Amino acid sequence: MEVGFEMTLEQKQTLSQTQIQSLEILAMDSIELNRFLHDEYLENPILDYSGGGSGPVKTQELSAEYVSAPFYQHGEDISEEREKNDGIIPAEEKDTVKQYLMWQLDRTQYSDEEWDTIEYLIDCLEDNGFFTVPLDEVAKLCKVPFATAERCLEDLRQLEPYGIFAQDLKHCLLKQLQVMEMEDSDEWKIVDGYLTEVAEGKISVISRELKLPTAKVRKCIENIGSLNPRPLTGFNTEKTSYVVPDIVLKKEGGVWSGELNDSWVQDYRINDYYLQMMKESNEEELVNYFRTKLERVRFIMNSIEQRRQTMMGIVNLIIDKQKDFLEGKGPLKPMTMSDAAKELGVHPSTVSRAIRGKYVQYPSGSIFMKSLFTASASKDSCGEDGVTTMGIKQCIKELIEGENKKKPYSDQEIAKKLDERGIHISRRAVAKYREEMQIRGSFERKSFS
Repeated sequence: MEVGFEMTLEQKQTLSQTQIQSLEILAMDSIELNRFLHDEYLENPILDYSGGGSGPVKTQELSAEYVSAPFYQHGEDISEEREKNDGIIPAEEKDTVKQYLMWQLDRTQYSDEEWDTIEYLIDCLEDNGFFTVPLDEVAKLCKVPFATAERCLEDLRQLEPYGIFAQDLKHCLLKQLQVMEMEDSDEWKIVDGYLTEVAEGKISVISRELKLPTAKVRKCIENIGSLNPRPLTGFNTEKTSYVVPDIVLKKEGGVWSGELNDSWVQDYRINDYYLQMMKESNEEELVNYFRTKLERVRFIMNSIEQRRQTMMGIVNLIIDKQKDFLEGKGPLKPMTMSDAAKELGVHPSTVSRAIRGKYVQYPSGSIFMKSLFTASASKDSCGEDGVTTMGIKQCIKELIEGENKKKPYSDQEIAKKLDERGIHISRRAVAKYREEMQIRGSFERKSFS
């Protein structure tokens, strides 16, 4: 065995703490940003608050202090328009789910940072009860070792409803089987290795490879079907709260425009008194303290301005691309986050953070911003942009509504008619979209009268 030394050149890209903070600000919705600035105002003497409201409601003219460290470059007074946009739309929150989960844990068994990490993990829970956020990202944002985040997540996976915090359907079902002490069962083997075959109805494949009778496989699948694939489904403990739309779209004189509902940010400014004290003070320690706080405020201002520019870039893309949808004249056109990122010259993850958890208000109502992004399901002769899943479903619905009820179209016939329109999808895809719209099959739609 030889022992020696070797020099290697390696290039790594890591995010600094300020970059992480800037990305966190980008991902905040209006309410979160308001809370963040309020907390900063309480802790940072350099940051001053001149507003009288408690939330993102009012607008005020910019002071001269923002010339050197601006939130915005425009000083347009849009307070009247903003008051129209203070309307709130109902949204569900999981506070009661969070309380239920944390009630099952023993608070004395966790340190403060572990408890904060557990709260953050619960906040990241998806509506179906799954957890898909990378754990290393959680550890970094919560400022805890990876092992700590891992232990907290594992503890949460032991809670009821069983299967919660699973990374996917397979692990969700396996957890429920484990609780039922069925680790060595045929059901376990099928869930562990043959969920795709179950979904595709390939009973014979499962039977052959596991050397089980077909009847036994069918019975196992029936038992698996009794498990809960979505742990939070039917968990009726949610309560209604309200969210403030982050973006407001309007059409005036035939022209669409968009605004961020965040003009209340202008109520925050640099404190003149402490700024002057810093300039006149001869105490080095005091000057350094205020300088650090001033740099912090300027960093936050710049991050908020960058957030604004990124979001407005996305808003303008939405207006340009989805006018027909906004005006109620057609379905959404294909537009992915990657497409938007390419147009704006940023990384797709930046677009993902910018639209996360945000709502858009437009004349016809309000919509989750992420819903405006959808991939093309078919291109070919449908035009350069292709057609979205929503567009295909609309075509299928129109064909079924116009069919002869005594001789309704089969899925194969619908696929053929879509093909004539330049939408090339399989019979199986037609069946999938039809079932998602809760439209019955051709035999069930047939009228015998």
